Amino acid sequence: MDKTPAYKEPLSTALRRRAYGNEAQIAEIMRWVAFSSIFILLALIITKLLEGLYTEALVILCGTLPIIACLILIQQGKLTLPIAVFAINTILLITYISASGYGIYDVAILSFPVVLIVIGLVFRGRVIPYLTSFIILCLAWLVFGNILGLYTPAKITDSKVEDFLFASAIILVTSNAVHLLVRTIYQSLARAQEEIAEREKAEKQREELVQQLKLKNQELDRFAITVSHDLKTPLITIAGYLGYLEKDIRNGNKEGVNKSIGQINHAAQSMGKLVDEILDLSRIGRIMNPPRAVSFERVAQEALKAAEGLLRVKQVKVKVGSGFPIIYCDFARIVQVVQNLVTNSVKFMGEQTHPTIEIDWEERDGEPIFFVKDNGVGIDRIYHERIFELFNKLDATIDGLGIGLGIARRIIDVHGGRIWVESELGKGAGFYFTLPGQPIV
Repeated sequence: MDKTPAYKEPLSTALRRRAYGNEAQIAEIMRWVAFSSIFILLALIITKLLEGLYTEALVILCGTLPIIACLILIQQGKLTLPIAVFAINTILLITYISASGYGIYDVAILSFPVVLIVIGLVFRGRVIPYLTSFIILCLAWLVFGNILGLYTPAKITDSKVEDFLFASAIILVTSNAVHLLVRTIYQSLARAQEEIAEREKAEKQREELVQQLKLKNQELDRFAITVSHDLKTPLITIAGYLGYLEKDIRNGNKEGVNKSIGQINHAAQSMGKLVDEILDLSRIGRIMNPPRAVSFERVAQEALKAAEGLLRVKQVKVKVGSGFPIIYCDFARIVQVVQNLVTNSVKFMGEQTHPTIEIDWEERDGEPIFFVKDNGVGIDRIYHERIFELFNKLDATIDGLGIGLGIARRIIDVHGGRIWVESELGKGAGFYFTLPGQPIV
């Protein structure tokens, strides 16, 4: 199956992360505009100096300072402030051109809506109200400046108050239209992002389901093969010793009869144990005791009580921690988990002269982690996942069916927790698991 994700990055996400489109291209354009503006302003400064207009030359020189600052910011990879400065400079330039020409009637003021549209798209409409207010102030200057005689336009017809109201209305309508346009665009992008996220989520869930089904099918295959083999073995043993039993009875061999009966009984018990464990495994997730709040310390005590005989025979020392948190669980099942982990540790102690098992807990990232550690033979890293598979025995000489850790994982999974092993060969093993501290939903 193709593992390539269907969606690498939603378009809306890309646009939201890159509010200006291609930042490198925008930065290059901004640099070009900045250098061009500086060149034009320097030409104007020289012209004003030649005309003897030193005050105007000084004002224009001061106007170059924000552009130089913008160039520095662009070089540092910042675009928001330089774009805002250029927008304001453009508005001021349009106002200056209009005042030097025909005032409120100058064709240059038609550029005001263009500035609003362009800057509105770049900034997603966030600064539109401020630029609109600034443009209206510039329009007020063009009209009332002319009325008050602060400047004289080239056009003979003087400005009127209604001219300001009319131009302001046009700018307000344009501003509102830009705001609605930008909001609609980004709302559409947001909806598209949500839809794509839902599709990504559905695809991920489908992939996870397919993977789980594959694993379940593999597990079922192993289960069928192992169960058929393990059930046949005691049956073959029983059938074989029945033949010996018949022969020993005919020959009056009492010792042989007792031996055959013992072997048949042992095989029958093995088959019964296998059937019981298979039934127990099938019930996990379907038949559970009512979950309840309980201290993990009590779980550990009950598990050790159940494994007391084995621990005494193997002379294993068990250390139990303190201050355990409260968990919410099927008490009997979690006792079974700890008992299985303890039993597994005992089986794999090897030739350890001072076998020790530790049951305790620790906190990682605010989550309680319970563990059962031993100082036994340890487990090679390559088997850390395999040991939790059903009927998977790493050592065929060890008593058991290879189902204990598989049952433990299923019980923990049903409780919404997770279980794993941390171990190295020859350095003991630690089985860690999490459990909910609140009701299972």
